Amino acid sequence: MAKTLIDIDEEALRLAMAQYRTTTKVETVNRALRDVAERRRREVDELMETALFISERLAEVDVRTLAWR
Repeated sequence: MAKTLIDIDEEALRLAMAQYRTTTKVETVNRALRDVAERRRREVDELMETALFISERLAEVDVRTLAWR
């Protein structure tokens, strides 16, 4: 683990500590970072599932039968 000196919003940290029920700054920041990363991964997974679903539905359509003649 790297040691990094940063300025932290103390009010945001206090709120995060209350939400996560953590007792140290390090634990809180690491928990919040993992939470954000996991949330983003889930969002990307859901987006990929939606794109796959749409592409499968499009593959089922015969556009020639739907085209204007």
